Amino acid sequence: MKKYLLAALMSAACLAPAAHAQSADNYPSQPLRFIVPLGPGSGADTNTRALADGFQKLTGQPVVVENRPGADLILGTTTALNAPADGYTVVLITPSASIINPLFQKELPYNPDDLKPILHLTNNVGVLVTAVGSPFNSLKDVLDAAGKSPENVSMGLYGNTYRLGARVLAKRAGVEFNDIPYKGFGPTVNDVIGGTVDVAWVDLGGALPLIQSGKLQALAVGSNERLDIVPDVPTVAESGFPGYSLYIFVGYGVHTNTPQPVYEKLEGLLQQVVAEQAFQDALTRHAGTLFVGKPGQPFADTIANDLKIAKEVVSN
Repeated sequence: MKKYLLAALMSAACLAPAAHAQSADNYPSQPLRFIVPLGPGSGADTNTRALADGFQKLTGQPVVVENRPGADLILGTTTALNAPADGYTVVLITPSASIINPLFQKELPYNPDDLKPILHLTNNVGVLVTAVGSPFNSLKDVLDAAGKSPENVSMGLYGNTYRLGARVLAKRAGVEFNDIPYKGFGPTVNDVIGGTVDVAWVDLGGALPLIQSGKLQALAVGSNERLDIVPDVPTVAESGFPGYSLYIFVGYGVHTNTPQPVYEKLEGLLQQVVAEQAFQDALTRHAGTLFVGKPGQPFADTIANDLKIAKEVVSN
């Protein structure tokens, strides 16, 4: 009897991988849910809806985009990671969820290691701006003024990614800014234009109309290379800080316990969606949005590298 039981167990063990493979072959066989830990209407939300629509057209399965804003993306991220790890729940990933919250939140209701990147969709570039007519005409001017005495230059900042980016720049330049916190883009640029703060890091997409209309002056962009939409604005890297970049990545992940065959199938389907030129064109209509489209492992490497840099800054 024991002999037959052992044989049955061994047979079941041998069949297990085949069962996983079969589930991947049939994937997706039910509706998917894309969770956005932000409110509706943001660029990331709009891009997610475009991605979901493309996925639905490709697979024939319904896709629901569910907004779960709150607590610096913690609510939506936790909701996604509490769902079954079966490849049918995909969650938006930004630096807040994967880098900022793990560094600055003492107790998180989710384990960051449970978040497995699967698609790096875009980078939203930051730009350092000042008021037109201010004494600063370059990043060098800003750093020279900041170097005269600590906190000599006020820096408007909203969002933890820009705050961290400003700290990285200050550390590399050996200066200290007078960081002024804001709750959002609008109040930040209003105070820059009004001269209440000297400079600010803001989203290029939002700032571009103000730059083009002559209300803001762009001093440097956080992209790796100069951008066609602001060709005369140098990068921070070429301004004396090689390797420096400041952007907000937007991507997606699933629970790390998702079966590998299902993960790979989902990853491949997402790559098919983002490979469409019409899809890429739709994303980059928003100024300052750079299409990336990389799969899971390169995205995981990007997050790990950014996390390493952030830890070095926070620890000093």
